[in-house]
Parts: sequence; C-alpha cells; structure tokens
Amino acid sequence: MKVLLTGATGLLGVHVAGELLRQGYDVKAVYRSFPRQMDKLPWFTEVEWVKAAITNRADLEKAVDDCQAVIHAAARTDPYPTDLAAYYDVNVGSTEHLLEIVRKKEGVRLVYVSTASVFRPGTLANPATEESPYAFNLMASGYIASKYEAQQRIAAAVQQGVDAVVVNPTFMLGPYDFKPSSGAVIRYVLQNRAVFYPGGGGKSFVDVRDAARATVNALRMGRTGESYLLASENIPYDRFFPLLAQLSGRKKSLFRMPVPLIQMAGGLGSFGERVFRRGFPMNRINATLVTQENYYSGEKARSELKMPASPVSRAIEEAMQWFGA
Repeated sequence: MKVLLTGATGLLGVHVAGELLRQGYDVKAVYRSFPRQMDKLPWFTEVEWVKAAITNRADLEKAVDDCQAVIHAAARTDPYPTDLAAYYDVNVGSTEHLLEIVRKKEGVRLVYVSTASVFRPGTLANPATEESPYAFNLMASGYIASKYEAQQRIAAAVQQGVDAVVVNPTFMLGPYDFKPSSGAVIRYVLQNRAVFYPGGGGKSFVDVRDAARATVNALRMGRTGESYLLASENIPYDRFFPLLAQLSGRKKSLFRMPVPLIQMAGGLGSFGERVFRRGFPMNRINATLVTQENYYSGEKARSELKMPASPVSRAIEEAMQWFGA
C-alpha cells in the first residue's frame, strides 16, 4: 500500500515517514522545500518526494492519484498571529481539498493530524479526554481555531461517508526536529545558562516516535470518525524545566516568571497587535496557553492504536544529542 504523507519535513512528519517504511508501506511525501540537513535523515532516500503546494487542489489530486491512504500532517503551527485568516488556507483549505479528493476515490482512508489543544485541557488529577468539550475559550488562538475548523470538516465528511480518523498530538519531543518546532524549548535550555520559565501551569508531553507509531497504526486500527489524543506524561513546568537543566549536563540558573507578569506582557502584546497590525510572539491568548494546565490522557490511543508509553526523559535526551548537546 502506498501512503501519501503531507507535512513530511516537520518533526512528526519525518517520524511518520520512518514508521510507515518500518511497517512496510510505500511512502510518497509532499514537500515545499527541504530544511537544512534534511538529506541526512536515515530514511530520506527511501521516500518518494513530490514537490507540491498543499493549498493547490490540482497538486494534491496528482499526488493522491496512485495512493491508497493519506496522512495529512501538514499545518502552519506558528503561535502568532492570532488572526484565523493567517492559518486558514494551509490548515483548513488543504483539509477541504483532500476531503473532496478522497471522497471521489474508493477505499481511501484519511488520517488527519489535529492538535490536543482543540479540547479543553484538564488538570493533573483529571486530564482531558476525547470526550472533553472543545476549547472554545481558546479560539482566540488562530492556530487552535484553524485546527478546530479543520477537525469539524473531517467530522462532517465522515457523516457523508468518508473514511477518516483524527489524531490529536500533545507536545512532541524527540530528534530530527529540523526547523525546529517544539524542540526550540530544548535548544533554548541548551544555549542559555539563565533559563526563564512560567511560574505556573504545565503540559502533556509525548515522545514523537510514539506519536508517529500511533498515527501510522490509525491507518489499520483507528475507528472511522474517532479522535485519539496522543499524550504520555503530564508534567508541571516546575518539574519539566529542572529536568531539562539536569539532562543538559550543564549548570543552569532557573528563574520562575510570575504568572501575573506573563499575563501583563501578553496584554501589552495584544495591544501592540492592534496598534501595529502585526503579530507579537507574546499576546493575551499565548500568555494564557503558557501559564495554564494543559493536561490530557492518552489512554484511548494506548488501548486502540497500541501507542507505546516511552519515558519523555528519553525523548529529551535523544533530542539533546541530536541538537549537539
């Protein structure tokens, strides 16, 4: 079986490509441009690379033509600007194109990579599940709003007979983060002796290779129309950043930033967005996201998609080695 993979140059995508090959699939991967050193990926030459724009329906139709399944992992993931329009074509429009294409082909399954953030996060004691309400209170984030909109398109298409499954990764860590994406926090700790981190909140983390395994397994094991949170360990920042410092093997000075200070900075950023009409890295919604509890349960994915539960510390260590620690 040949699988079309979008987003194959991103952190999850490169590992999904490797996992597909490991499980015996043929892989056709769409790319726009290659990050530096991408050709050093161990399985780079085993992938059929096709240059295409995911916002161009004709390009996607040509790419899907000889494939029997699609994994749509491509997305704009920048935390700013807050405007939904900035994300729409890439995150929603491309999904609409693929759904229209898949609808016309017999027997093609689509696995859509969304984000855990579309669900309202839970607490350490009661992490969110796939049954949790959607995070309408967080839709001021253009990224989250766009992923929610795309996930709703998937749900509607399933009602019309499309065979589609959704996976919702949490914060992924691991090697081969070429751009980098989530690995930026690891590189930040590696490159700075003074490390500032939020004085409240925390995240749900997962080894990107576990997330890739679950994503590929969704091709065979996922139930049509279902969503699967790809979550492993829920870790407060008060534990996560000291862990990063410890695993770096270097002396670090850690400083907790008061939540009110971060929220004040977010308010100023939002004011700047309105005045200067451009995005700011720290704005009101991002201040909320980095200081709240963002905890999720991956029990459903472990049960139905056989997602492993590797220690996040191992993913951090291997990411640090890859970044040149």
